[in-house]
Amino acid sequence: MKLTIDDVRSRFIEHFDGTTGSVYASPGRINLIGEHTDYNDGFVFPGAVQQGMIAEIKTNGTRNVRAYSIDLKDYVEFSLDDEKGPKASWARYIFGVCREMMALGVPVEGFNTAFAGDVPLGAGMSSSAALESVFAFALNDMFG
Repeated sequence: MKLTIDDVRSRFIEHFDGTTGSVYASPGRINLIGEHTDYNDGFVFPGAVQQGMIAEIKTNGTRNVRAYSIDLKDYVEFSLDDEKGPKASWARYIFGVCREMMALGVPVEGFNTAFAGDVPLGAGMSSSAALESVFAFALNDMFG
């Protein structure tokens, strides 16, 4: 399936207030050499791939993040001020990015988001890194 901005936008409009936000994207990646050696001071040779993550995001005037995973058909809401964060494993990636940005002094506020990706889950193509990257870039752009 070829992921498009229109796919994400239509779900964002459907699940939130009928308006649009800003769209961000991040590619998946492969490691041609060096899988799991980067954090052990080894050599790596990563490359971006065509697959990635697309997220539409809009501030909501609260301290809550309202996130809809299009791929998983799952909705989660969590407070930026809750130390524990959400229970859903996929939402913890977004929560972690929010908390790290806040620790760096970025004044993150609540937002609504719908996102999807076509990076195969569990295939070693960094779907979680693509998810974290798209939100890190978006939050920095919106609040940094």
